[in-house]
Amino acid sequence: MQQRSEPRYAANQGVWITVFGKVETRIPGCTRNASGRGLGLEVGEPVAPGTPLKVEIPDGFLLGEVIYCHSRDGRFYLGVELEQALYGLAELARLMNESPEPARAPENRA
Repeated sequence: MQQRSEPRYAANQGVWITVFGKVETRIPGCTRNASGRGLGLEVGEPVAPGTPLKVEIPDGFLLGEVIYCHSRDGRFYLGVELEQALYGLAELARLMNESPEPARAPENRA
C-alpha cells in the first residue's frame, strides 16, 4: 500500500552531502528520487537515521533529516525528509556584487 501523499520522481544527479554531527563530514552522493517533501540518496557510507544533513544542489541547498538507511551491494540508500530549501544563490551573489556599497547595520539609538 502506497503511503506517500506526493508523487516521487526518478532522479540521477551528483550532489555533495554534509553530514552534521560531532564532526561534520562532506561526502559525495547521487540523488535517486525526489518529491516535494523527501529525497532518496545513494552514498558510499552509512548515515544513521535521525542525522541532520545538507544536500548541495546546483544554485542552492536542501536541509533535512535521514529517515532510513539501507545497504545494498556495498552502497547505502538514504531516505531524507526535507525541512528547508534555499534556491537562487547565484542570483543573490550577483545582486550582492552589484551593490554600490556594503549594507550597514542600523544604529542603536538609546
